[in-house]
Amino acid sequence: MKQNPIVIVEDDSDDCEMLKYTFREIGVLNEFRCFENPVPALEYLKNTAEIPFIIISDMNMPKMNGLSFKKAINEDVSIRKRKIPFVFLSTGKENNLLESAFNLSAQGYFQKPSDINSLKEIATAIIMYWKKSSFV
Repeated sequence: MKQNPIVIVEDDSDDCEMLKYTFREIGVLNEFRCFENPVPALEYLKNTAEIPFIIISDMNMPKMNGLSFKKAINEDVSIRKRKIPFVFLSTGKENNLLESAFNLSAQGYFQKPSDINSLKEIATAIIMYWKKSSFV
């Protein structure tokens, strides 16, 4: 797999640590960039030479929600042209959130599971798909 970093935008630091742990458990060696809200994540994306392997974002966060974050990425040509895969991993699963996410060209929307084995299944599916995709 490419060694580009995985960006996690998640306001719950325990959830971010759990995601990092889960990815390590399934053999992912990439570095991680964790942000507690989208504002510093956008600054990172605007100012870094790194091209993240994927962005995994929560939906409900302070200062800016996940939909506004994805919209800001779409509107920034310098970020958008890097074609970084973007998926949501959130507790909410309302139809209006799903529709809004896909209207903003999110490549996936996963509901946060309550157990580690289910989280490993989701993490494996995300990584395997993007490893094999000719998109990245």
